[in-house]
Amino acid sequence: MKYSAGMVSSLFWLSETRKTAKLLMVGNDVQAIRVLAQTENIYQVKNETRARKIANVIVKRLKSLPDDYLKFIVTGDIGTAKLIILISIMKTDLLFFEFIHQVYRLAIRLGEMAITDRSINNFFDEKKRQSETVAVWTETTTQKLKQQYIKNLLEAGVIQIVTGQRKIIIPLVDYNLRKQLEDHGFTPYLNAITGEA
Repeated sequence: MKYSAGMVSSLFWLSETRKTAKLLMVGNDVQAIRVLAQTENIYQVKNETRARKIANVIVKRLKSLPDDYLKFIVTGDIGTAKLIILISIMKTDLLFFEFIHQVYRLAIRLGEMAITDRSINNFFDEKKRQSETVAVWTETTTQKLKQQYIKNLLEAGVIQIVTGQRKIIIPLVDYNLRKQLEDHGFTPYLNAITGEA
């Protein structure tokens, strides 16, 4: 997987993901969902191009998960749904996964329990040195990515803003969900958001 700046225009999309997961569960394929997005405006957006983009991104995320995880998103509690969506984003966006692993998880491991501007900037500076792809991104693109990464963490419920600080909230992972994630090889993603070894 290559680094991508696609997240500058891709949001967390909780309700849209739950809606899409439900459509997939009842037998709709990707093409049918794209058609619904464009003709029935199921995502409630202003234009068909945006609707198609949302459908494509969400379906890609959901297809990165085992089919039986759709039920966690559709019928699970909101915390579980958010956790699975966060994992699907990490699974489909290498740079975001590395951000979670190298910034979020590291803060937990070091007992800092907050994400600082310094740690975010250091991460992107390091990636610019390591990757030709990241090195050519404009400052505007990098800034938008930083903002979107933090928005994703806020929407996933794994950080909250307290007195101007981005405080980490380690999610509680249900035993059955944890076992399923481990059985399907998702341990690196689980560890990244729980801070485990």
